[in-house]
Amino acid sequence: MNLSLPTLLLAWAGPILLPPVVAGPYPGAAGVPGSDAVALDDPGIIAWASGVAELVRGPVNIANLAQGFASFGSGANALGPVLGADPDDVFDTVSLGDGGSITLTFAQPMRDGAGWDFAVFENAFVLAGESRGFLELAFVEVSSNGVDFFRFPAVSLTPAVTQTGAFAWTDPTDIHNLAGKHAQGWGTPFDLAELTGANPLLDVQAISHVRLVDVVGSINPAHARHDSSGNVINDPWTTPFSTGGFDLDAVAVRHAASSPDFGYAGWRGTRFTAAQLADPAFSGDAADPDGDGRANLLEYALATSPTAPDAGVNAPTPALPPADGRLELTYLRPDGRDDLALTAEWSADLAVWYSSAEYVVTGAPSVAAGGRRFTARAVAPPGAPARQFMRLRAEITTP
Repeated sequence: MNLSLPTLLLAWAGPILLPPVVAGPYPGAAGVPGSDAVALDDPGIIAWASGVAELVRGPVNIANLAQGFASFGSGANALGPVLGADPDDVFDTVSLGDGGSITLTFAQPMRDGAGWDFAVFENAFVLAGESRGFLELAFVEVSSNGVDFFRFPAVSLTPAVTQTGAFAWTDPTDIHNLAGKHAQGWGTPFDLAELTGANPLLDVQAISHVRLVDVVGSINPAHARHDSSGNVINDPWTTPFSTGGFDLDAVAVRHAASSPDFGYAGWRGTRFTAAQLADPAFSGDAADPDGDGRANLLEYALATSPTAPDAGVNAPTPALPPADGRLELTYLRPDGRDDLALTAEWSADLAVWYSSAEYVVTGAPSVAAGGRRFTARAVAPPGAPARQFMRLRAEITTP
């Protein structure tokens, strides 16, 4: 739910004075040791949701339908990256209402990789110094065909004896596999490995849709929703406002599946606006809009962001092994970039570069998070000068 900061401080002045509760077994809020919160600028993020397949608004109060339905924002507010953690940006969301849902699509399917695979961002509010916050929660479901959806096994250990009020706290350490447990600007991570083998209709290596379903939050048996263990899920209720229910900000992707229909052109389409795509000085192969020293094509080749400086991420690593003093260059080839050629090259003068086997030998790859890691070794020809250089060349090999 979206409220201004002064309103939140006033409404929560009472609950702040409540005695602390016993922490649950799950990771806590961002900044707390052991937290699993994903930052909006996490370098592992390679893409964001790009389309809305369906938006179903829920009522602002499921117990009184005459109060109408949630109406704040639109599906477009859930697309692309999180705008930021500044309070002025918390309104770039779409509100679902009690039991409402939204189904998102992606320019490139996502896959199960090492660790979390995607993260869901809400605009929850957590007061500085507090481990608890105003958390509105949602179930998370995925599909690999857009028809059959499968829900992550969610857990809510929040006591359901007393209803959590419209502006009351929830402890994130009592929450698992429910979106919305982290503050605005921090995503809740989900690992597709948890759904491996869940059903023959689900391919965790080719997830095309993500659906968020508001949990309602009422402990009234007539309206309650339950977690995977049968526990009633208790979160702020009622929230009879246009902003009622779960407020989706964005869905970030960490591991993308290989797709011949995606490639460099599709990647550019998810990173730049239409106006930016029309400006080669901003979105061209050799452009460097974020000023981090990497042209857009190299950002694609290294799975880094063209609009946020991240020159240190996935940077090719040079080395001078003591055994024979020959240059080595180690680099990551990310998964899902079959249209790309990465070539290590050698030079004696920075003017003429060579990549043939007589100059450079590239060893067998090793498995690495997000792709395969290669080490290329310079082979200086007879009479080669003392000064030698290596570089990594990226080029698109298919249209």
